[in-house]
Amino acid sequence: MHNKNSKHELLMDIVLKNPETFPDEFAVYIFENFNVYDAFEREAFKVIARGYTHYSARTIIEVLRHHSNLSDNSETWKLADHPMPYLSRLFAAHHPNHVDLFSYRITNLEKTLNKKKFDVDDLN
Repeated sequence: MHNKNSKHELLMDIVLKNPETFPDEFAVYIFENFNVYDAFEREAFKVIARGYTHYSARTIIEVLRHHSNLSDNSETWKLADHPMPYLSRLFAAHHPNHVDLFSYRITNLEKTLNKKKFDVDDLN
């Protein structure tokens, strides 16, 4: 298992090497909010452990919002909607054996670049 620093370096490497998939704003967001990705990843693996082969990234974000609202923890959470499609893509890039867990709609960035729908095999 990777320690957090090397895992976070790997995540940044994935994001920065794939600007056609991950916009600059997401690179800044994820760098400042690795805790959000870590929590998203934990919840995704809980879903997988329950036997789901397909699930909603939006549902995972809503669960995280719910838990953070009830928590006495002082950890800062930024759970805006705009990073959601990129969190699921980052999870797929980080764990390609679970690429089919989420559906991938075409993002505004992909539309702007006239790119086809997300495919983990296109990543560097």
